[in-house]
Amino acid sequence: MGAVLSQVGQEGEKVVAYFSRTFNKAERRYCVTRRELLWSEIAGYSPAAKGLFEKFLALRVKDGVLQRAWKEPATGEERWQVVVPRTLRESVLKVCHGSAGMGHFGVSKTLRRVRQSFYWGQVRRDVEDFCRRCDLCTLQQLAVGAPMERVAVDIMGPFPRSDKGNRYVLVAMDYFTKWPEAYAIPDQEAGTVADALVEGMFSRFGAAEVIHSDQGRNFEAGVFSAMCERLGIQKTRTSPLHPQSDGLVERFNRTLAKQLAILTAEHQRDWDIHLPLVLLAYRSAVQDSTSCIPALLMLGRELRTPAEIIFGKPPDTPTVPPGPEYARRLQDRMESAHAFARDQLQKAGIRQKRNYDIRAKGKDFRAGDLVWVYSPKRKKGRCPKLDCHWVGPCEILEKLGEVVYRVQLPPRGRRVALHRDRLAPYRGDSRPHCRSGPSSLSQGSRNATPLDPPYASPSNSPQSVPPPDSSPRCYFGVVVADSNQCSSRNKGDDCSLQRLSRPSFNTSGRTLQYYEYAAMTNNYLFIVFNHRYSIFVANNR
Repeated sequence: MGAVLSQVGQEGEKVVAYFSRTFNKAERRYCVTRRELLWSEIAGYSPAAKGLFEKFLALRVKDGVLQRAWKEPATGEERWQVVVPRTLRESVLKVCHGSAGMGHFGVSKTLRRVRQSFYWGQVRRDVEDFCRRCDLCTLQQLAVGAPMERVAVDIMGPFPRSDKGNRYVLVAMDYFTKWPEAYAIPDQEAGTVADALVEGMFSRFGAAEVIHSDQGRNFEAGVFSAMCERLGIQKTRTSPLHPQSDGLVERFNRTLAKQLAILTAEHQRDWDIHLPLVLLAYRSAVQDSTSCIPALLMLGRELRTPAEIIFGKPPDTPTVPPGPEYARRLQDRMESAHAFARDQLQKAGIRQKRNYDIRAKGKDFRAGDLVWVYSPKRKKGRCPKLDCHWVGPCEILEKLGEVVYRVQLPPRGRRVALHRDRLAPYRGDSRPHCRSGPSSLSQGSRNATPLDPPYASPSNSPQSVPPPDSSPRCYFGVVVADSNQCSSRNKGDDCSLQRLSRPSFNTSGRTLQYYEYAAMTNNYLFIVFNHRYSIFVANNR
């Protein structure tokens, strides 16, 4: 016996589900009419048909509008949702996400607001796609409006090994409430970090929508990515060597280190014992950006501090009876606190951007431009303060954001995304290949600004020639000699210095060219460049 469940619509009759089974010994003796009546008995056996019947019982038509029964998970209150046709879903999403008073919140808050009044199939997928396509949300990617929408994580350490065997601190902070978490861990492996987050923050407050971190190996490992995938967490990262991209947790790291330094004993093996008390102090303190206490925004109440334990609560503290009335008042209080915090965060963001723009320096680049890249590397046996950490010239491949560019690095052409603060314009007259390394003979250092890159070309080609005469020249410098007392700064004065007429010469394994004037006396080498100068120790050879 077979059965087909179909439905007639505007496009004709369509099959919804199939079901079939064989007759037993008694049913084989039934007449045709009685066999056809068996559909009522087998309808409940089909899983597809059974689920559809249950959904059908939850529907009703009121005033010509199809509605669906739904229970609020938090309160258990039953509501009727309007079943939205495909043509009206975009309008519903615009109202629930971006209309006046809705706030352009993230996926979870927008989805919760949609489900309070509307229903359609795969509503979460449509909400996620709409929030991703929202222009205003794209321009303000860091804006958050609810707890656990965006969480920043970082690793502090290594610290001295504590009595419990811990050496590192995993720091996590919620962007909206500024609620901090800090876990002492023995190592910074990806598995250890993932376990600490799941067993700690996520088990108490739920999984975050977005996790933001630097590009450390522990946060880029497959174990950490698998955790994010299973929990439905979106992973974002900072640009390399630019901690300002994760300034929230970096600033808390400084506060945490300062407090631990105050509380830790002289032997420094008990620092992990003081972490809970430091977190209590931070969670119960008013934050400048939100003008609220993190505990109030995250838990809906203030934490009891040692001062309240000693002196008691203020006499005018209101008492709320337990039960549904407490839940309702708690919800109202948290909604008011969250609305106030969102307003304060918006004002703080505008103020911080204005203060940052006053000191900001930089130049916009386009695809194809040549730049220097700041890439500090420590080498054994070399002083980092005397090395030049600029690499290039390198080519800009594309602009990824307002201040982030994709650059091709030498010598293998590796492509990386870099912040504008690490780039400096290349002002050379020729277009060299992007294969050269940093020159230790130029004055480039961490103090050099993007508008003041090293001038000396670090190319290793011995056939390089000085820049053409049309380039601007500035002859200046200081002559250093251990026996000749020469104070002249003019290019024509010899002062018993030996002139170097070769087009290039080698010092410490690196070739130098593009110099305007060079002289050697005893063990000191003096070189003058365009606009810059350098002095290096060299052999008499």
